[in-house]
Amino acid sequence: MITYRAMIPLDIPVVASLEKEIFKDDPWTVAQFKEEVSNNGFTRHYLVACEGQHQIIGWAGALCATDGADTDILTIAVVPDFRMRGVARHMLTSLVDWAYTKKSPQIFLEVEKNNQLAQALYISEGFAAISLRPDYYGVGLDAVVMSKILT
Repeated sequence: MITYRAMIPLDIPVVASLEKEIFKDDPWTVAQFKEEVSNNGFTRHYLVACEGQHQIIGWAGALCATDGADTDILTIAVVPDFRMRGVARHMLTSLVDWAYTKKSPQIFLEVEKNNQLAQALYISEGFAAISLRPDYYGVGLDAVVMSKILT
């Protein structure tokens, strides 16, 4: 059974370790996660997906600086063995729902240009590609910027 809950500081070592496996070229650091989670529930919304009650299998987070501002999805990741089971979709929906509570007019994200599965998920949830950011993830690794109007 997969459960979802708010990310807490005790989750950070596990999430940071998994981050290194999934995003080998540019993983977030423990310090970056600590800063993000310190604002959880205020300007940030971070959650984890767990197999059973303990094994973290995914995480996601978004930023909304103040009520009424746009929301930015900062990360969504699922460990490979648990992909294609609706985990990313559930976390994405949670982030979008949170953006609605923040009265965000629009929500944005970046996704690697060659990540067709992720782009298909975002499109199926109402996001549209609006621009391209060359070399966003490193040389030759472009990002597609996508957005969804919430108002």
